[in-house]
Amino acid sequence: YGSMPPEAYRAATGTKAGLDADPKDRVPFFAAGISSVMHPINPHAPTMHFNYRYFETETWKGVPSQWWFGGGTDITPSYLYEDDMKHFHGMYKEVCDKHDPAFYPRFKTWADDYFLIKHRDERRGLGGIFFDDLNDRPADQILAFSTDAMAAVTKSYLPIVAKHKDDPFTEEQKQWQQLRRGRYAEFNLVYDRGTTFGLKTGGRIESILMSLPLTCRFEYDHHPKSGSPEAELLDACKNPREWV
Repeated sequence: YGSMPPEAYRAATGTKAGLDADPKDRVPFFAAGISSVMHPINPHAPTMHFNYRYFETETWKGVPSQWWFGGGTDITPSYLYEDDMKHFHGMYKEVCDKHDPAFYPRFKTWADDYFLIKHRDERRGLGGIFFDDLNDRPADQILAFSTDAMAAVTKSYLPIVAKHKDDPFTEEQKQWQQLRRGRYAEFNLVYDRGTTFGLKTGGRIESILMSLPLTCRFEYDHHPKSGSPEAELLDACKNPREWV
């Protein structure tokens, strides 16, 4: 339980409600969720993030109380292995189809759009599923879907890590991983709604920034060599593909 300033409420809901409110006013809310990020050492093993949450506000300034679910699971490789992406996306299509056949295409596209680093016109990674402000059906149905999606993290991701955690890699490949993690940091610090909401509500900084990689790299005007594995990954980040 807690309260937040109007600016944070608008950031959380994506609405313009309460524009005329006193900035010192507070909006009561309840939130619950689980979030985790994995940043493997090996550049051939992808980063993975999942977050599933429930949010509820009390009536405020004539705006009725609101509730919604949000979350998703997404994968961010430094090197593209198509079989891995087919496995990861296939697992989440199975989960989505169990609850609503329209979920996977809808939430896959939502992830591709949400994780766009607009100033670079490229995505943080290769997506997965993402949804927010979801309250278009009974809450227990969305909770059941969110629970199944969270439970799918291990079977969708751990086989990929097991497959690549001991792959040999070069220093150049490690540097490319660090560049991609720089993109990860850019998105999280500039565009991520959860980060914005957390900072505006005065939350615990260490928890808000827990998704950032331990190290990353920025290099001036870097372009991978045409035809290289690095260029292939970048192309997939710029032009989302259908994996299943």
